[in-house]
Parts: sequence; structure tokens; C-alpha cells
Amino acid sequence: MTPNSTPTRRTVTFLRPEHLAPVRNLNLRAKLIVEGMIAGIHRSPYHGFSAEFLEYRPYFTGESIRFIDWRKYARTGRTVVRLFEDETNLYANLLIDRSASMAFRSTPAMTKYEYAQTLCASLAWVLIRQRDAVGFAAFGERVGSRIPPRSTNLQLKTIIGEIDRLEPLGGTHCGASIEWLAASLRKRGLTVVISDFFDDAGQIVNGLRHLRFKRQDVIALWLHDPMESDFSHTAPLRLIDMETGRRLNLDPRVAAEQYAEGLERHRSRIERACRELAVDLEHIGTDEPFQKALVRVLQKRMRLQ
Repeated sequence: MTPNSTPTRRTVTFLRPEHLAPVRNLNLRAKLIVEGMIAGIHRSPYHGFSAEFLEYRPYFTGESIRFIDWRKYARTGRTVVRLFEDETNLYANLLIDRSASMAFRSTPAMTKYEYAQTLCASLAWVLIRQRDAVGFAAFGERVGSRIPPRSTNLQLKTIIGEIDRLEPLGGTHCGASIEWLAASLRKRGLTVVISDFFDDAGQIVNGLRHLRFKRQDVIALWLHDPMESDFSHTAPLRLIDMETGRRLNLDPRVAAEQYAEGLERHRSRIERACRELAVDLEHIGTDEPFQKALVRVLQKRMRLQ
């Protein structure tokens, strides 16, 4: 590089879902998306003083040196900081929809659930990298096992392992599940809900309202398969409900018209409630590159800070 030359700015290549579909290892898939671009987007300046020691983490340039463990440095030559139970800038909970409808896909790429898995794992990766405490829960007809928020590297492995283990199954009670999570929260924080929101709109709105009442900053990531956004067919249709197994024969023209009207009513009611409740709602198509969706969400959060 000559003295007058300027460094070339690295451009981001957005990975498309079909590019990551062969990567079955969820941990690797999330790392491919996050590493080098999103991780470290900001670092928390806050430090906790809980008496319960959890682990060491590397010292980051620019932090106050008073947090360095000098005894550890004298023994090993490593510059590290002691991480405590309450050392966190944020308490976050990731809630993911694992109902059977999330297994739908109209293209050879990923299902809605596989896309949701990747989004959820990537967000967990980002939050823990910036030393925020992250918890996880999944729901179908009810909320299954829940992982309380913590901010350790082991927590990231635990969350990704649980996300990878779960499969889409059964019906959905999205609104009731959001209500259940809201009732369990004791601290102000961030809640991210990832779902196709195929449930009663009124119950979903009540759940979101409860989260806001519990002092939660809420992000709702509404996933759509391309076919769900553009339901246009000319041949006779036979639909199978993925949650109940019910089969229905439909006239394509009438079905498309009624579906569009019903979806618009459903979407409008939830969107209107999100505006009134100051909930960040993002519509994400499963044909959209993961990184592009994540960057959009994270950049909006940074603008709001």
C-alpha cells in the first residue's frame, strides 16, 4: 500500500438461504452469518458487581484497566477480566415458534422454522458477544423448556444446542405463549419473538401488550414464505393443515381472494397494535438473505439507542 492509497473497504456478501441450506450444523451456520460482520457491533460499557464469579473473558482495548485481574496476569501473562453473574448491559429473551406451520416451505431452500432457527442462533451469538444476558424459549401449543438469561459462552452453546434439538410440531397458541413468557419476567429487558403469527390476532396483541407492561423492549420478527405473501394459483387446490391434518379442496380464484382479504385484516390489526405499543415489527421473507435481515434489525436498534 502506498502512502497516498486508502484501504479498501470490505463489502458484505449477503448469504442467501439456499447457500446455507446444506450447512446442517446450526452453530456453524450462525457463525458464518455473524463472524466478522455483526459480532462486536458494540460492546457494553457496563460492569456488574455480583459476588458470584462465572468466568474470565478477554480484556478489550479501551476498557478501564481497573477491571483487569492483575493476579491472573502475573501468573499467566494473559490480560483478562473477571465476569460476574450480573455483568450485563441487557437481559434478553428469544422466543421462537416451533409449531407445525413453521415447517412449511414452497421453495427448495429453508423452511420457516429453519430460517427462524438461524435468526435466533445468530441473535444469541451477537448478544452474548456483546456480553448481554440471553435466555431462550420455544412454543407450539404451549411454551416448552425455558433457558433463563445468562451471559456466558456456555450459555451460547446451551441455547444453540436447544434450538438445534427442537423440531416443528403440533398446533400453536402464539398469543398465550407470549402471555406466559411476559408473566414470568421480573427484569426490564429485551424480548424477541420469531414467528409466522398464525394465531388469533387479538390474543397476539394481548401478549405483546403484556410484554410492554412488563417493561420489555419488544422486537417481533414475522416470517413469511414467498407463497404466503403471493397466493395466486390457477389449478384446483387441495390444502392440508400442517397443524391439524385437515384437508380441504378449494377453487383457486375464490381461495386467493378470500386468503388475501383475511391476511390483510390479520396483518393490519397486528401492525396497528405494534405501532400503538411501540413494538418493532419486521416482516421477513424466507427468500431474503439472512445477513440482510439481521443487519436491518440491528441497525434499527442502534439508531434507537
